Amino acid sequence: MTDAARSAGPPERMCPSTPASNATVFLGMITPAGRVAYVTPAVPAEVALVGTDDSDEPIESRMRLAGPCVTSSCGFWTGSHCGLGARMAASYAETAPPAEETLPKCAIRRTCRWFAEQGPAACPACSHVVTDAR
Repeated sequence: MTDAARSAGPPERMCPSTPASNATVFLGMITPAGRVAYVTPAVPAEVALVGTDDSDEPIESRMRLAGPCVTSSCGFWTGSHCGLGARMAASYAETAPPAEETLPKCAIRRTCRWFAEQGPAACPACSHVVTDAR
């Protein structure tokens, strides 16, 4: 392992449900059924957001965006982990059929806060989240 790799530390964790104001990655579109249609590879948020001001609907109700996890600056942060990711994974596991074998293609899984903390159980729940940025 190189010195650079040792000093780099763990990757910056990404929030898979961030408001447009903090977004750095476009994850996908919200379908009429309320699910995320993911795009891969990663698309920079600023590219995806070009020309989206033509609607009265909040961007977050049409697109799923990701950005750096802001930990203690977020109302869902418990002090040690993301409470929203934990709650979503647990709720989905209680109400949905057994998880799909194949995880959806996701541009941020390697750095995703929810996946890092909840494992594959986070992914099926994640595809049903629509960010409320109001």
